[in-house]
Amino acid sequence: MQSESAVVGSAEYVLVGVAELQMQDVKNVVVHNLSPGMVTTDLLMSGATTKQVECQVFINVLAEPAEVVAEYLVPNIRSIPVNGSTKPTYIRFLTGLKAYSQIFSVKK
Repeated sequence: MQSESAVVGSAEYVLVGVAELQMQDVKNVVVHNLSPGMVTTDLLMSGATTKQVECQVFINVLAEPAEVVAEYLVPNIRSIPVNGSTKPTYIRFLTGLKAYSQIFSVKK
């Protein structure tokens, strides 16, 4: 699970870089980035076996149901101006600060 999350994180980082390069090379193209964080899906839960206690802790603390993430992301996506603005938007549901605060607020 740890190596898979490292791959996902690396891939997300590369996609942001590619988007920035595209905006530099192509005129009149604006690329917006969405970062939902950890979302509870069948794929995520299939990797969380009872043997992987550490994974379960992070999933329980950080993962949110898709509906919760969508309630935040969809209005933010819809509020991006379509009036020709060339400023990219990066919308994050699970920010670093929010993740750390959720991790450190867990009661043992």
